[in-house]
Amino acid sequence: MEGKELLKKLSELPGVSGHEDAIREILSSELSSIADEVKSDSMGNVIALKKGTTSAGRILLTAHMDEIGLMVSGFWNGFLRVNPVGGLDRRVLLGQEVTIHGREEVRGVIGARPPHLGGQDVPKWPEVLVDAGFASDEEAKKLVRIGDTITLNGKFGELLNGKVFGKAFDDRACVVAIVEAMRLLQSIRHQWDVVFLGAVQEEVGHKGAFTGGYSVNPDLGIALDVGFATQPGVGKDEAMEAGKGPILALGPSFHAPLVKALKETAERWNIPFQQEVITGASGTDAWALQVIRAGIPTALISLPLQSMHTVVEALKWQDLEATSRWLAQFVGGLTEETKSKMRLELPEEVRNA
Repeated sequence: MEGKELLKKLSELPGVSGHEDAIREILSSELSSIADEVKSDSMGNVIALKKGTTSAGRILLTAHMDEIGLMVSGFWNGFLRVNPVGGLDRRVLLGQEVTIHGREEVRGVIGARPPHLGGQDVPKWPEVLVDAGFASDEEAKKLVRIGDTITLNGKFGELLNGKVFGKAFDDRACVVAIVEAMRLLQSIRHQWDVVFLGAVQEEVGHKGAFTGGYSVNPDLGIALDVGFATQPGVGKDEAMEAGKGPILALGPSFHAPLVKALKETAERWNIPFQQEVITGASGTDAWALQVIRAGIPTALISLPLQSMHTVVEALKWQDLEATSRWLAQFVGGLTEETKSKMRLELPEEVRNA
């Protein structure tokens, strides 16, 4: 399906960390016509291989499929007590409509104390309750179990000037960017094998990237995630600009020759990009790739995203398209000589350990 249609589909599906089944099904189907091999592993990652002409090397492109959400932790007079899954912001919960994924899907809402009665404070987690209309705990337990997940409802939409919004763009927008890059590679003769890893459980500790990256064992890795975009209340000193291109991370954790090669590719093909300095941990799946096995030479590319971790995350479509073109052209430029140029020639016993 076309890129925006795919993002709409993936964005609106549920997929709280550890429960990415619906995303995996759609993504595997979409990749089956693009990749040579598509499989899932025991963690639930999607791994798709597109073979190169010479298999001179292997590059991994990864983005995570999971989203933040809630999990049922108890009952109170027919209401559901909840715990967060991932870095969910309590400020965005009040007044939200949700879906409870119990024995069957149940519609619910998260109410709020009226402001007339002093309800301006952000509630603490024990005070966040989901109302599905159950008259008692006994009635609730017929459909809902402790441990069931809850997703915030959010619809995909388009605004003016190429802006789109929806839930779970972190990180399904980057999933779509890689799918579109692999689609572009169908018309580009590339020597290296390309592996797409749709990773699970990033929001709770990069679990899928650790296990999937270890399994794929690539020569190079590029992680895609979202970064902060400027908006009211978020200035240029702490974010990049939407519409000015994807963001390339610079810092000690990122493989300098790989970063340099990505810059050269963008400049050669007139692809706009921005640069961000990250001197510590990035908080993304790039970190997982950097430290597995003997260490995977890794880069991080981010999409500028507004209103992160809400149901109205927003980005400029042109940034996503630029990211796809950048990845495709970079993969197309990898050759037999790339390993030596990027200092990738590890002893075979280390690479295959």
